[in-house]
Amino acid sequence: MFSPREHRLYQVDFLMRRYGFTESDICFGPSGFLSLEIDPKEHWARLHPEYFPVNVNKASRYELLRVPGLGEVSVDRILEQRKDARIRNVLDLGKPVRRLQKANEYLCF
Repeated sequence: MFSPREHRLYQVDFLMRRYGFTESDICFGPSGFLSLEIDPKEHWARLHPEYFPVNVNKASRYELLRVPGLGEVSVDRILEQRKDARIRNVLDLGKPVRRLQKANEYLCF
């Protein structure tokens, strides 16, 4: 099992390798460490409100990947789903599980 600190480092590595985040996108606390209370993607989103809300029906894959609560699988589903019909609300994306509820805070339809 990973320690909380190791888990945060793993998350940052994933954000950089798979989601297009850069070193300058990673938010460190005043002590120079990653927050153990909030995941790095959500921390970035809270510090950059100018990027939100993201329009689910118009946003690029890159923009959707920056939304907390959305991962590669969810984003790929959104991109496929919106080819056939307009997405009107978070319920169109699936069951209102915790991740989608988190994403809903950063989305518009």
